[in-house]
Amino acid sequence: MMKRWLSCALALVMLLGLVGCGGGTDEGAASDSGSESTGDEIVINYPTFQVGTNTAAPVVAELVNRFNEEYAGQYRIEIEEVPGDANYAERIQVQISSGQLPPVVYGGGYALLDLALEADLVVDLTDVVNADPEWAAMYDNDAWQAANCRDGKIYASSSEGQLIGYFYNKELFDQVGIQPATTWEEFFDNCDKLLAAGITPLAMDTADGAWVSMLLMGAMVATSGDEGLEFMNTKYPTDYNIEPVVNAVAEMQKWYQNYTTLDAVGGAYENAANNFFSGNVAMICNGPWMIGDFSDTSKTPEGFDQNVGVATYPGGFVYDAPIEGMFVTKQDDPALEEAAIAMVKFFTSPEAQTLALEMQGMVPAAASVEITDTATTNFPLLGEFLNMASECTVRSNTFTGNMVPGLQDLFSAELPNLANGTYTPEQFCQILTDFATENAVA
Repeated sequence: MMKRWLSCALALVMLLGLVGCGGGTDEGAASDSGSESTGDEIVINYPTFQVGTNTAAPVVAELVNRFNEEYAGQYRIEIEEVPGDANYAERIQVQISSGQLPPVVYGGGYALLDLALEADLVVDLTDVVNADPEWAAMYDNDAWQAANCRDGKIYASSSEGQLIGYFYNKELFDQVGIQPATTWEEFFDNCDKLLAAGITPLAMDTADGAWVSMLLMGAMVATSGDEGLEFMNTKYPTDYNIEPVVNAVAEMQKWYQNYTTLDAVGGAYENAANNFFSGNVAMICNGPWMIGDFSDTSKTPEGFDQNVGVATYPGGFVYDAPIEGMFVTKQDDPALEEAAIAMVKFFTSPEAQTLALEMQGMVPAAASVEITDTATTNFPLLGEFLNMASECTVRSNTFTGNMVPGLQDLFSAELPNLANGTYTPEQFCQILTDFATENAVA
């Protein structure tokens, strides 16, 4: 998720709402998670990893400022920094186990909504959403409903889409006379040509869900045929020991051993991104939200953005799924639930999606939010990518986006053993299958 998106994964304006935990509203009284009431104003503690150098940090900061202005005297958000999206996801999972969730949670690529629903901790938003025609209109597509609805009821609201391809260094491609590939055979032929010229082909990672590596591997599964595409569009699959997945995992093992940097094994998204920014690798898989980083001279050399190209995957494939949105959790204090609903509505509104689009290049989750001229002017690569994506006929969710809760962590933890050859691809896939079967979601 970005990242994720991953880093995502995770990836965005990824709205990591955590708004206090079930405390009272007496003046000056603080709840376990930091929300408190000061007179008539509810102060909302907002833990998020979208701070500092995170690509979504400027958008989140701006949304917080706008929310605080609009609700001055009634609600106020105070950011609490959480280092890393994996730490954030782990924190929420622990709080789900304890039954003490903050009023707003961002689901992202961590299946947090279903975990919280299983524990009966989520507020049904159906009535409040349907009472607002503009809000309700955003649910008028299958992908949005799949991310945020269960059994015909609305439980979450998304702000960001997941149209994902990959970026490449045009100068390095030109050095060896190659163009983005249209077939996988051509893609790996390109990798071999880069390697022969002393250029490392791929940015990769294993930590925090292995967002970058996972995207390339999942694209191979999705384009392998009907079985692979069906797998990539199945929520909570339990059998990973099928031919399309085993074959893609076998390819990924080779990438770790031949096509990437030494710090890929054990490295997180940040390692992969920095290797691309510094020109150490030729390609990185990620979504359009990364585009703003290419012109950020605190991360990249001056003019780096002019040297970056964008492509969709071989086989006419692009990732296409909204990221699981924000949801409201049950609280003893009705005022906290009201504050949580206001925050979710504000942070996932068409205006918020447009802000993220124009500030960050984040593709909106709602089809009704138009791609503005300002966005394509600010991020020319975005317009180029969207044109390419419109021609892709093969689409799916991400590989880890469909995993049963907890499997993403195991996937990430075991990847180094795949990379160093401790596991065969079949053994690795069996480990995933065993966990998914034991933790199957009905």
